[in-house]
Amino acid sequence: MVDATHPAETEKVGLLRVLGPAHIWGLGVGIVLVGEYMGWNFAVGKGGAYAALVACWFAGVLYTCVAMIDSEVTSTVAAAGGQYTQAKHIVGPLMAFNVGLYLVFAYTMLEAGNAITVGFLLDTVANMAGREGLDQRPFIILSIAFLAWLNYRGVLATLTFNLVITAIAFAAIILLFLSTAPWSDASPLRHAELMTDLPYGWLGVLAAMHFGLWFYLGIEGTT
Repeated sequence: MVDATHPAETEKVGLLRVLGPAHIWGLGVGIVLVGEYMGWNFAVGKGGAYAALVACWFAGVLYTCVAMIDSEVTSTVAAAGGQYTQAKHIVGPLMAFNVGLYLVFAYTMLEAGNAITVGFLLDTVANMAGREGLDQRPFIILSIAFLAWLNYRGVLATLTFNLVITAIAFAAIILLFLSTAPWSDASPLRHAELMTDLPYGWLGVLAAMHFGLWFYLGIEGTT
């Protein structure tokens, strides 16, 4: 029997907090950095600087539409669950399933894109070191295996690793900015030569859209 003068304490069930402010900073800043890097560098290579700007504007319009839709829909759906709940209440359970399926596809392609980028960067570094013809496939496979292992280890291991590489990338950007001295006339940056016409025409703009949608990720991280 339970003593009436000392009632049994209710056990509190909750999630263990393992993340700190630095992990959240690394997540937000890392999203912006990868979005801007992937969006700008590869989009410029496909269609030029103007094509990359068009792709950036297009991604901005898409995100503006998403923000307006979310602000309107979330005020009418009195339930937690984000896009899944919105799709379920507005369209139906099948649409909620499709939203989840699309996100699985998106994250799968994102992981593959990250692995391909690692292989590309290693190949670029090898070419700069005079070792041409580096086979990227082993590094791509190892990258996917490492990302899968991080996912298995959990959110703390994943975001700790993300914090480390984000801090390195953030410091590298600041160092690059200071070393190039863009405020000086002797800067190696040649913006006038970069802002050329469309070298591949409107077909280049269409090709830049493929990587330009990475700007969407960067915009999402800033908000």
